[in-house]
Amino acid sequence: MLKILPHKNSLFIALFLLVFCLNHTKALTIAKNGAGICPGGSIILSADDIGLLDYQWETLKNSGWTPLSSAKLSSITLSFNDLGKYRLTAKDNLGNLIISNTLDIVALSSPPVPTISTNGKSSPICQGDSLILTTTAQANYSYYWVYNNTEQVIPSSTKFVAKKAGRYEVLAVYNQTVSSNGCVSKSTTYKLDYSSATLAKIDSVPPFCKLSSPNITLVATPTGGKFKGKGITDATLGTFSPTVAGLGKHKISYEVAQSGSCPSIVDEIYIAISNPQASITTNTGKVQFCEGDDAVLSAPVGMKKYEWLLNSSPKGNQEKLSITTSGDYQVKITDFETCQSLSAPIRIEFYKAVVPKTDIIPSVCGTEYPPVALKGTPAGGVFTINGTPATTFDYTKLGFGKHKVLYTLSGALPCLKGTDEQEVVIQDKPKPNLGSDILLSKGNSVVLKGFIDADMTYSWLPTTNLDNANIANPTASPTTTTLYTLTVKSKQNCEGKATISVVIYEPVLIPTVFTPNGDLVNDKWEIESLQIYNNPEVHIFNRWGSTVFYSKGKYVAFDGTDSNNKPLPEGAYFYKITPIPERPDFQYKGMFTILR
Repeated sequence: MLKILPHKNSLFIALFLLVFCLNHTKALTIAKNGAGICPGGSIILSADDIGLLDYQWETLKNSGWTPLSSAKLSSITLSFNDLGKYRLTAKDNLGNLIISNTLDIVALSSPPVPTISTNGKSSPICQGDSLILTTTAQANYSYYWVYNNTEQVIPSSTKFVAKKAGRYEVLAVYNQTVSSNGCVSKSTTYKLDYSSATLAKIDSVPPFCKLSSPNITLVATPTGGKFKGKGITDATLGTFSPTVAGLGKHKISYEVAQSGSCPSIVDEIYIAISNPQASITTNTGKVQFCEGDDAVLSAPVGMKKYEWLLNSSPKGNQEKLSITTSGDYQVKITDFETCQSLSAPIRIEFYKAVVPKTDIIPSVCGTEYPPVALKGTPAGGVFTINGTPATTFDYTKLGFGKHKVLYTLSGALPCLKGTDEQEVVIQDKPKPNLGSDILLSKGNSVVLKGFIDADMTYSWLPTTNLDNANIANPTASPTTTTLYTLTVKSKQNCEGKATISVVIYEPVLIPTVFTPNGDLVNDKWEIESLQIYNNPEVHIFNRWGSTVFYSKGKYVAFDGTDSNNKPLPEGAYFYKITPIPERPDFQYKGMFTILR
């Protein structure tokens, strides 16, 4: 809700605001850069930038303060003809007019013209001598010396030591610098000359870039002087020898005597002799690197310029060069005497990591194989077999067993080293031993024993009447005599064979008594089961071990007589029957009785 204040309160607030604004108006102050203006000089009036607007300079005339039409900035430059009083007006951002202080710009008199005097000497002087120039000091003035129109950078002084021929002046300044509002007076010029205008001068000599450079004759003026310095071999002629001088910068002087009391005139030059030798070193001292290695080339230190080349193409411009590429590297160096040297090419090689490989040597059964040449890549390695150097794998000499073949590369770098290894097995052929042929009575079974090793595989032929033809020890139940063949294979497919015959026989039934009495009953020792054998052998002995009957071949029954056909006495007799003479282990032995 708007509240209407009483009349007395409104007046009080208005007065308060007026006082507040008056107290907070920005102050505008102007200053000058000098006490006044000398004839031909100027002065600058200026105000600090306090964010005001619409600047206007005014000067006080008989009619009052008059604006200067072209003076709209916070500073103004006045000349000697602009003497008088000045002020500056401006407005703040509320439009209030602000008036500065007043400055009175007055005329100043030019400083008295200074004069130059000497310390008892006068021009001309001998070259190398000096002359002290002085001027009389006056209060409130500073003095600055000028040589050939150039102000000398020395503190303000009434004295100056002149060492060179030329034009000298002194400036008197009203208590300020040379640029002080035109309040400067300059003396008349004092001209300093040498007794002799002639100066000693040695022609400059370019640097020598080799110690072996030929001698030169220095040129100097005027003639008739003497040369001095390291490398001068003839002081009169000015012969200079780089070889005698040696490396470095050598000061050479030329001295010419002057007439009268003046000292000799002298000139000096420096002759530089350099002999840069470009060379390249590597951070490892080697020129072979593995790919990925930190490879850095270095040139001699302290050169002004470096130019690296790879296969004659620019590569870098620093003292050191990091590289990753194979090629021919060179460096051209330029020293601070501008002497240059190009290094000899250095071949840098980067190598990939080798992976040694060898030709496969087959594992075999038996030793009856020709030797195999050992081959590995990359070439240059060494083979060993079981730790012994070798160039071939000789099956016969190495014999049965496992043999370690190792190929070793021993390069100069880690990436050029490596090994490849393989194991070659020379296995003897399995040699199954089935033993002697087996006699087996008909209708019976027998175990065939062919076992060698559990790692072998077994195969029997024929498979007839075997319980398992693929095991080492099958059970055989042949009904007829059978020749069995066993094939045994190792894991390396080495194969061996053996045979065994299982001989099937009929049992022989032998009588224990017979009666050879002529009654045609049991008169002979009949062995009917022996008839199935083709070549049986029968021995009969008496009790004293004498043979009374012998038969080989188809058996003819024994009739109880001796070899003279005489009847043998009754009693006990012994027999030995071999159904198969080739198998003496297959025999029947026993006793029978003859009764009459």
